[in-house]
Amino acid sequence: MTTLKSTYRIISDLNLILECHGGSLDVNSYIKFKQKLFNDVNFKTGLNHFIHFRNTIFINPEEDLIKFVDFIKNNTSKLGERKVAFVTSTPSHVVTTTIYNSLLSDVKQQVSVFSTNNAAFNWLIVHPLNINELNTIVNTMEKEVTE
Repeated sequence: MTTLKSTYRIISDLNLILECHGGSLDVNSYIKFKQKLFNDVNFKTGLNHFIHFRNTIFINPEEDLIKFVDFIKNNTSKLGERKVAFVTSTPSHVVTTTIYNSLLSDVKQQVSVFSTNNAAFNWLIVHPLNINELNTIVNTMEKEVTE
């Protein structure tokens, strides 16, 4: 698979960040992506995260996971209390994201793993929303990271 391609959209009125990734995900590339996101003028503490990993392969997940958890713990004040929905496609994605959740048990975030966008959106947002519109945005983002 190719090097990591990532994109995001901040949807302030839904208190939501959409992330979409494609290619080989290594911790250093992902941390650079997160730092870019943290520096976005529209980023604010407490935004919920929809993270689409369906088109990625995790490189060295066991080794990289500890490094990424340390990065998140060091940036907890930027993240605040939030929900994080991982959309995955393989058993190894589920295992990795579940271990991530366990390692971050003391951080103020709720993490859940989903196999569909709709289930993730329904969990993240309590008020009525236009799931079709969000799915269209994610489909566009997915094309950006896979082409």
